[in-house]
Amino acid sequence: MKKLVVMFLAVMLFVQSQAEAAKSLKDSAGNGVLWMQTSAEYRALCYQSYNTALEQVKAAAASFKSGDKPLAIILDCDETVVDNSPFFVELFKHLDGNTSLESTMAKFGEWIASGKAQAMPGALEFLKSVDALGAAIFYVTNKPANMKPATLTHMKSLDFPQVDEVHLVLNSGDSNKEPRFSEIEKSYNVVVYLGDSMHDFPIGMYGQDSEARRSIVDAQREHMGKKYIVLPNPMYGSWMAGMSSNYGK
Repeated sequence: MKKLVVMFLAVMLFVQSQAEAAKSLKDSAGNGVLWMQTSAEYRALCYQSYNTALEQVKAAAASFKSGDKPLAIILDCDETVVDNSPFFVELFKHLDGNTSLESTMAKFGEWIASGKAQAMPGALEFLKSVDALGAAIFYVTNKPANMKPATLTHMKSLDFPQVDEVHLVLNSGDSNKEPRFSEIEKSYNVVVYLGDSMHDFPIGMYGQDSEARRSIVDAQREHMGKKYIVLPNPMYGSWMAGMSSNYGK
């Protein structure tokens, strides 16, 4: 009997229409956006993350000696220092069974070009403090290369420091960020990494399933909150693909 119930539930899920699936996804995603836009907890976690990262940079700057590699931080952009939740409000409003990754990325490009996204709570103050301490700031994002001009313009408008062709590193064809991290690490002592996805850290996470992702984090536990600072993002992330390579479909 138990097997029959499980099979029945599986069949019911399988025959669920695209419209119903989209509505389910829309409802769950909407809760994430609502939490980011209204909760005090979201703001508190942002401040907590930046405060923790800044303490690491201050400690490294205090012990810096002549001849050492210059200090740097590496961080993601979207949902790490830039709040795109208004874009996702509109995206989820019109989410349906025909929504594709291609159409979503096109709309996201328009959103970036609009310059409407704002800095996350505490992000600007944090980045200016890091800049004042003399550390290099590398913004390593998986935005496609064709979004670089709009991204440069937008991030400069937010008054983020060190925004230029060198310090803004986009996806040039490989969404695995680790090769880009390695290039920066050749010349810099990277004190801290910040991101909202585990792909934002050099820990071998790219392409792993959910079980492996959890195991990798467990193995890196001593570095969490020290070298690796995770920002909250309940709207989307690489954790989704960890459940199924077909999750987006």
